[in-house]
Amino acid sequence: MVFALAFLTPMWAQQSMIVNLGAIDGIDITPDNIFNYQIQASATQNVQVTGTIRYRNNAGLYLSYTYGYTLRQGINTIDVAAVHPNWQFSSSALRELFLSYKKLPAGTYEYCVHVQLMGKGAAENAASFDECLYHKSDDLFLINLIDPDNNAKIHEFNPALSWVVNYPFASELTYRLRVAEIKQNQNPQNAITRNNPIYDENNIMGNSLVYPVYAKPLVVNQPYAWTVDAYFRGILLGSAETWKFTIVEDTLFTGASMDLSYIDIARVKGKQMLSAVGNIKIKYLCENTMTDTLQLQIFDSKQQEIRLKGDKLIAHYGDNRYRLNLRDSCILKDAKSYNLIIHSKSGGSYDLPFTYYNPDFIIDNKKHQ
Repeated sequence: MVFALAFLTPMWAQQSMIVNLGAIDGIDITPDNIFNYQIQASATQNVQVTGTIRYRNNAGLYLSYTYGYTLRQGINTIDVAAVHPNWQFSSSALRELFLSYKKLPAGTYEYCVHVQLMGKGAAENAASFDECLYHKSDDLFLINLIDPDNNAKIHEFNPALSWVVNYPFASELTYRLRVAEIKQNQNPQNAITRNNPIYDENNIMGNSLVYPVYAKPLVVNQPYAWTVDAYFRGILLGSAETWKFTIVEDTLFTGASMDLSYIDIARVKGKQMLSAVGNIKIKYLCENTMTDTLQLQIFDSKQQEIRLKGDKLIAHYGDNRYRLNLRDSCILKDAKSYNLIIHSKSGGSYDLPFTYYNPDFIIDNKKHQ
């Protein structure tokens, strides 16, 4: 018996080890830190290490790696230079997202590290050792809604909804836009999560979209929740906060707002009549050149050109936003229809019909109500 105990004790010590994931618990996993764990071994031993990240809400989304390693007695911090992992991914898109862009999709995942004893002296069914952690990946602050502002009161029944992203690979992304009614005693987040959306658009290429005329019409005094999800080749990357807006109707000027949304001139293209209270805000996405020039012209309903001061705008590569002060740059009549024609030096032509409202008249009338 004494001989048997003397033989079994070193075998037990050889197989005893502890996996410690504390250094990466609570942080986003990237290729730079995925091996930042420790393995405590009671003896020198060759092992095979397998790590797996698997999403709880999407079992088909996973990545894993396997590599061989020699552990020394004591606490072993993994030497990344000595690790040559064999990677496996559920899709090529996930491989590129993680290895090239160092990001993981949104959602809650489980990261497990499995250590298997290997080599000479290991039993046929050698002991293995595991440790797991859970983490929620949610890039809430990398996708930001812009317009309409949160809790905005707007007069546009087809508002331009816009957002920005802070990913360095933003050009690779597509977006999903959702709008839902907010019912009594609901906050915007609950509304967008629980209620069926009245508008749900996928595979949006740009960073803005005008609420389309074919969608369910928005109504006055009904609060709406809206949010945007970003996708990388079909994989949900993250979501923006959920914002709220409400359409209100001015008693004198239906559809006129003191602070309108930015209008994406490439999307509107004369499809709807806009309202301009003293100014009009436009957005222009310059994609093909580093700089561009926008030539502006305004015509009345009789096709007579209105003289416009400052009729040129300079655009730079990317998202350009302008607020045109119509009251100071030209002479327009209150509650009359006009056409803003924009020609870009790069060859684009845009037609924005609008109704002009003098802000002084709106303010004076409101004071006397």
